Amino acid sequence: MGRFKTFAQDLKYAFHVSTHPLDGFWDLKHEKRGRTYIAIFLLVMFVITSILDKQFNGYTFNEYAVFPEDINVIGTFITVALVVLIWVMANWGLTTLFDGEGSMRDILIYTGYSMLPVVLSQIALLLFTNILTTNEATIVSLITYIGIGWTAILMYMGTMTTHQYSGGKTFLTLVAIAIGMAVIVFLGMMFFYLVQEIWNFVYTIYRELELRR
Repeated sequence: MGRFKTFAQDLKYAFHVSTHPLDGFWDLKHEKRGRTYIAIFLLVMFVITSILDKQFNGYTFNEYAVFPEDINVIGTFITVALVVLIWVMANWGLTTLFDGEGSMRDILIYTGYSMLPVVLSQIALLLFTNILTTNEATIVSLITYIGIGWTAILMYMGTMTTHQYSGGKTFLTLVAIAIGMAVIVFLGMMFFYLVQEIWNFVYTIYRELELRR
């Protein structure tokens, strides 16, 4: 019971961060109010609500309603995990060069806490898409945009507060991080392609040697 109470209190603070981002993000870093397990929990909840939205959103608003077998649960988890990992790596690497003050743990925490609005919006969509009609699609779009926009603002303010940047420097840093993430993905794809080509080359030689025996 004590652990559940602690969890509830820590999760409640995530709501405080969402509504008071300047004070909240400052306390996450400098007052050590941030909890890694809460950040991971919110990231996992983002994946779960994304999957539930694809499966249970109202038929009218659900692109997967006709072909539900297209939903890839494992693929979604892996994709989100990779995106978060690349984001944290690119964020930490570039902000270290730009005199940022956040550690990898700090970045993971403010990223996870920033996901709360989009998680709540996806939960709301589960309800509203099953009771609204196409004539009320504006409400669905509004909920979606509020969740994404609110999370984007929190990510911006989290970056600014955690690394102690000005507004302009934060914007430029986020652009640089996006470019850095693209470079990491490109290099990763090139690496796996190279490994695959080397493997195919070695396997071909092995097969030829086996045939000559």
